[in-house]
Amino acid sequence: MVTPETETMRAVGFHDHGDVDQFELLTVPVPEIDPDEVLVEIRAAALNHQDLFAVRELDHYIPEYPFWGGGDMAGTVAAVGDRVTGWQAGDRVVVDPTITCGECRFCRAGEQSMCEQYEVFGEHRKGGFAEYAAVPAANLHAVPDSIPFETAAAAPMVTGTAWRALATRAGLEPYESLLVVGATGGVGHMAVQLAREVLNVDTLYATTSTAEKAAFLRDLGVDHVVDYTEEEFSARVWELTDKRGVDVVYNNVGGETWVPSMRSLRPGGRLVASGATAGPTPPTEIRLVFVRQLNVMGSTAHSATDLDRALGYVWDGTVEPVVQETFPLEAYAEAFRTMADREAYGKLVLTLD
Repeated sequence: MVTPETETMRAVGFHDHGDVDQFELLTVPVPEIDPDEVLVEIRAAALNHQDLFAVRELDHYIPEYPFWGGGDMAGTVAAVGDRVTGWQAGDRVVVDPTITCGECRFCRAGEQSMCEQYEVFGEHRKGGFAEYAAVPAANLHAVPDSIPFETAAAAPMVTGTAWRALATRAGLEPYESLLVVGATGGVGHMAVQLAREVLNVDTLYATTSTAEKAAFLRDLGVDHVVDYTEEEFSARVWELTDKRGVDVVYNNVGGETWVPSMRSLRPGGRLVASGATAGPTPPTEIRLVFVRQLNVMGSTAHSATDLDRALGYVWDGTVEPVVQETFPLEAYAEAFRTMADREAYGKLVLTLD
């Protein structure tokens, strides 16, 4: 096992852009920490679609190569900077993947996800696909002893993103209906759980692509699952709602699902988006927006308050990120291939012993 005194560590990263075959197991220096940072010994790091975006196209974000992602990471404190208080070696922690300045007008208003200097581990900074990570102490959250590192690592990005989109941005109410498009993904399956277990949504609809995934969603509490490979989901939702439409659609997919999402909404309904895994520039239908007087809104990551609330529901067992499979760091190629081929539901996690 590498220790903080060791000069090198293993990391899964890339030197050039392309696709998942660019990932390799690297030997790199253990990062040095600034006075306000901690060195976290990584025990688990969850995969997200941002890791695919990073290797495929985000060269304008990445500061230097080789680069490794991993915005979601959990482990133990290995060392603390000179100005750090409240944390000590051995503490079990999970990392807020967003880095903000704390001083701009948005941060002062509690809207950290709009920070003028907003960054994310795994896109703008090297992340948790390594044995150690240097992290601002302000980004740490304590992990209860009862929570496995794999669960903790799978939680922040998807839970914070889903909570902000549904509760903070869309303002989903208990008497309303919700359609989650692409519901078996990381953010989608947490949106389902938060809507059902915390926000107490009246009727919950979801789309997916296989019978196995449909069963998974029903187990999570979805009332109506639509297989979009078998039928047009907007037509089915329209039928299920007696041609009224749903109150809110949550879409992290984009691409060809964008216009059907609008068609699924009632007049005055809300469409909230915080991802575009199937494409960022879909065709649209402006007439639907003004004829039905739809509210179309974006949502990015989470504020500090959003994440505090969301993690609290994980720590007390109200919701739980479903870890479909864990892989040792050396099996990174299989993990990334599984995500790239859209074979996963829930979360995939790399583990380090």
